[in-house]
Amino acid sequence: MKYYIDFEATEDKKEIISVGIVREDGEEFYSLVYSDDPITPRIEEITGISQKEIDEAPKSKEVFESLYDWLNRDEDVPEIVNYGDSDIDFVYNTSLNASSLKEAAMLSFLYTNMFDCSEDLKQFFYVNKTISLEKLGRYFNKDMDEQNHNALDDAKLLKMVYDKMKTGDRSIEAFSEYMDPLRMPDEISKVLRMNGNTVLEEFNSLKEAVNWVKSQPNSKGHKYIQNAEDKIKNAAKNGSRYFDCNWRIV
Repeated sequence: MKYYIDFEATEDKKEIISVGIVREDGEEFYSLVYSDDPITPRIEEITGISQKEIDEAPKSKEVFESLYDWLNRDEDVPEIVNYGDSDIDFVYNTSLNASSLKEAAMLSFLYTNMFDCSEDLKQFFYVNKTISLEKLGRYFNKDMDEQNHNALDDAKLLKMVYDKMKTGDRSIEAFSEYMDPLRMPDEISKVLRMNGNTVLEEFNSLKEAVNWVKSQPNSKGHKYIQNAEDKIKNAAKNGSRYFDCNWRIV
């Protein structure tokens, strides 16, 4: 059973102040978490969580012991899916003050078993930069409201994005500003041979582009066209020229 998780944390010590989880069947868990690390104006603005709410919130021990019980109703080991590399730090920093074996066990399980799916989304869209969850949400749901950075709402958003990714439906140009040609399979690549911003020729695959390179007069010797595929990819990625051309893969 998959569980999609998100946290909000303090700015200084990066300790968890809220946790939200949605199970793949839609069941939810949410709680604020007490921290003695003050809530800064920036964190209050981003999350909407006030110092008063955190002062009155249950301690980490209570929250993560409850989460332990909630997760362990299933016979199978839960699959915990998160997004981005910040969550692992939040869990670790919170675990440093664990006051019971059960709390420590829950936080340790999260630390060692959370699966950061941001790399899968990067590969899905053939990009080399982690796309914000809000941008992904707006891509898959044009009517999405502004992200409010509530841990439970963000966990639901992550579930929606992950489920949409599994359908395989996407535009390879959706996030073209982050595109990484080295991630793209040849069979769906369109290669443009360019002079600056002017398209000189269009190829339906990297193989066609490589064949063009090999068919052209070449005064620089055989080594210049060795590994032409990688050289075209690198030129497209870095905005450099190869074979007296600019290249773009779309």
